[in-house]
Amino acid sequence: MYNEQYRPQLHFSPKENWMNDPNGLVYYKGEYHLFYQYHPHSMVWGPMHWGHAVSKDLLHWEELPIALYPDELGQIFSGSAVIDQHNTSGLKTSDEDVMVAIFTHHGEDNEKQSIAYSNDRGRTWVKYDGNPVIANPGEKDFRDPKVFWHEESQKWVMSLASGNCIRFYGSPNLIDWEHLSAFGSEHGAHGGVWECPDLIPLPVEGEVQQKWVLIVSINPGGPNGGSVVQYFVGEFNGVEFICDDAKDVVKWADFGRDFYAAVTWSNLPEPIWIGWMSNWQYAREVPSAPFRSAMSIPRKLGLLRVDGELRLVQNPIDLSPLYKEALLSDETLTLRTSESYQLKLDVRQLFAKANVLESTASEFVISFKGEQEQLEIVFDKIGKEVRIDRRNSGQVSFSEKFASVDTMPLAVLEDFTFILDKTSVELFVNGGIRVMTEIFFPLESPFTLEYKAVDGEVRLGNAAIYQLESTWK
Repeated sequence: MYNEQYRPQLHFSPKENWMNDPNGLVYYKGEYHLFYQYHPHSMVWGPMHWGHAVSKDLLHWEELPIALYPDELGQIFSGSAVIDQHNTSGLKTSDEDVMVAIFTHHGEDNEKQSIAYSNDRGRTWVKYDGNPVIANPGEKDFRDPKVFWHEESQKWVMSLASGNCIRFYGSPNLIDWEHLSAFGSEHGAHGGVWECPDLIPLPVEGEVQQKWVLIVSINPGGPNGGSVVQYFVGEFNGVEFICDDAKDVVKWADFGRDFYAAVTWSNLPEPIWIGWMSNWQYAREVPSAPFRSAMSIPRKLGLLRVDGELRLVQNPIDLSPLYKEALLSDETLTLRTSESYQLKLDVRQLFAKANVLESTASEFVISFKGEQEQLEIVFDKIGKEVRIDRRNSGQVSFSEKFASVDTMPLAVLEDFTFILDKTSVELFVNGGIRVMTEIFFPLESPFTLEYKAVDGEVRLGNAAIYQLESTWK
């Protein structure tokens, strides 16, 4: 169990069958709840349920029984969950605070918003008798409610994907909602349908102010094809979101092919989010079994001003509890064309990081090589970009969309961190202001990690590589 050929050992995946978007992320009494889009009867997308898992540390997960099942109003599409500490909904019936899930009921070409509630820490759920709480206004795409308590205006605020924009609703009690405003029909990227919004306040690193960040997933329309997450920085006054940037500015959260539908946990003092680690271009065809899809490593969020522009910063949560062995410990490495650094390994779970002290090389390359395959991360100094090449990374023929060379702009490489698992790599560059997430399906078990310089020299400082324990043990 949990040791299949393509089972991630660091990332949450369901025991079996289909999973996509994270839903209902909420923290309560020492437990992180992860609900998710789930089809319990097949390895491909089908009638959606809310699957459920809990964790005490965001690393080790326990899968619980299905939380929400489809009913006469439709399938259970994406949504969020909150702790109604002051019982504004009147749905509390026990000593526990009532946990309220807000989700999309997806019927035949009719999406509307409903709620369910739990009085036993999310273990059992009751759907509200008066569902839906927001009827469909006549739009085909009207889904994915993300709700939070807005202290300044003393009301619950919902962000809702509505075609090519995000609509905001307000409520005193999670039941009676009024439309507040809409944002985005003329802003950002519109290569596909807008989905899975989230609106969060974030402090600006090194400054006294905080800004509001509106997160929007879009499918298709990503810079490298298919699904992607974009974000907007601005202000929220309790009624409307006002973007700081010009309408044509596009900010991508992750340039990789496999980070989608990311949203944050509610009821946490610091913002942490998680995304679905796949892409709708090939998600139904990836060669994993008896399950399909995994979640990303949870990431901490912040904002940083870079060249006058506010950028989203993402960094993985602390993985040190999983450190099994230090394979390289804060050392200085000098890489030349004729002298690469190589590490032969039997296990793929790695956490690695380094600072770039000096570089005269045209390219710095990180590769993961088996006998028959290779995944490459190329930092191209001349082209001012990062490339992840997975064309020869193992099984690639299951979809014509999968084999790819994906790129991310990068003026200068200052530092990097990556997390390698059996079937994924998550790359964080320059303190987390540039991120790429990619999945792959290698053929071999033993492999070699290599750092090399092309046409010049690269000196790395504080280079560390840790082998990580499986989170399923």
